[in-house]
Amino acid sequence: MPFLTMKTSLLTLLFLLIGLCCFGQEIEFSSSLNTSTEQRFQNAYGIGLQYQHNINSKYKVGLGIHYNFNNVKFDEIPYVDGDPNLIIADKIHSYSKRFSIRLNIQRLLKNNENSSISLGPEISYNYLWGKDQIEERQGQTSNRFNITQNNGLTKEIGIGLITKLEIKKIISPLLSLCFTIRPEIISDGIFVKGENQVFSGVSGFTEFQIGLKYKLMK
Repeated sequence: MPFLTMKTSLLTLLFLLIGLCCFGQEIEFSSSLNTSTEQRFQNAYGIGLQYQHNINSKYKVGLGIHYNFNNVKFDEIPYVDGDPNLIIADKIHSYSKRFSIRLNIQRLLKNNENSSISLGPEISYNYLWGKDQIEERQGQTSNRFNITQNNGLTKEIGIGLITKLEIKKIISPLLSLCFTIRPEIISDGIFVKGENQVFSGVSGFTEFQIGLKYKLMK
């Protein structure tokens, strides 16, 4: 079940984050909006949690989790043919979800007491699933067929970049405001299982985040 798989991964990572926080330095809560080549995730919203630890004055590592969700309507044309009895258009109302575990390393390009800018590679492990309500239309006729389709769980690897701007000392010396951009490519569905794997194939995501970061250690 997608929910149980996500819940197990979430609890495991939360325990890891809690353990790291005993020795760690920063934790960030964020919200997001993303664009995607997969229409089911176009303009999806999200929430996330990330732990960051400084390696030295120039590099830091980040480990986080993020949850995206979307409720969107769009038209899809499976094929067009001269036969008017063939389906030429689908109207899709999709409810889709994505849960990601992310690991990155960032190089600090600028870092002073007021702000910092960092850039680096990121790898993610993603769970995608959802449900489609589909209205199939046949040719120029008035025939309509309504179908509800459960989109099976797909597990995919993502590779991307993370760029972060941090404005320090917001309200408190320990609190920062962060703006993050995450462009990413999701792999071609080699981990798919079961039927209705609509998320198989290569997909692109660009995620825009705003978050609050709290320093756990001065």
